[in-house]
Amino acid sequence: MQAVCFDFDGTLVDSEIFHAENWSQYLSGLNIDISAHDFLVDFAGVPWEIVANHFSSVANLPHTAAAVVSDMERLTYDAIMERGIPAKQGAFELIKSLHGSRPLAVVTGSPRNYVEGMLAHLGWLEYFDHVFSGEDVKNNKPAPEIYQLACRTLGIAEHQAVAIEDSQTGAQSAYTAGLRLVVVNDLHPVGQDLTPYCYDNLREAQAQRASWLVAS
Repeated sequence: MQAVCFDFDGTLVDSEIFHAENWSQYLSGLNIDISAHDFLVDFAGVPWEIVANHFSSVANLPHTAAAVVSDMERLTYDAIMERGIPAKQGAFELIKSLHGSRPLAVVTGSPRNYVEGMLAHLGWLEYFDHVFSGEDVKNNKPAPEIYQLACRTLGIAEHQAVAIEDSQTGAQSAYTAGLRLVVVNDLHPVGQDLTPYCYDNLREAQAQRASWLVAS
């Protein structure tokens, strides 16, 4: 494998419930009642513009989908400043162990400013050769387009790259693009129909990295 591509939310940072709580709070102000738990069940790993389009269409919101995303970006920034988002356990150890051996990229459906800001805050930005965000492609995850873009930019074929994901949405994107897929999820089983490389946490994935980095 010539490169490793990391998803961001839920993979490198423990942000899924964080975002679900923020969306639940925001939507309640628009008279849409959805708990953080129910939001997580339906929209874990789903790009924000798709979430915004969904609620704009089903609830006849007075806001455009673009305005909803913009509102959520501001709300998220304020929440990060207030509470922060913790890193997933084992994330930095895995990043450091791979750094310098092959290109590393973040491939995420989330907004670039948010992702690069969080990486800089954690002191991780310098470890990545590229950050690819949903703003870079027409069709975000679960479409394969963002992973195809990442591989073209890195100058490798899709089958030469590993994608590390935590959600079904992201796993489907990487699988359809043709990358070797590693799924790490400590909440519920994901991706077992797509890859044999499924782990409960990043420390387990690191302990088994010879399997998914060099297997033919």
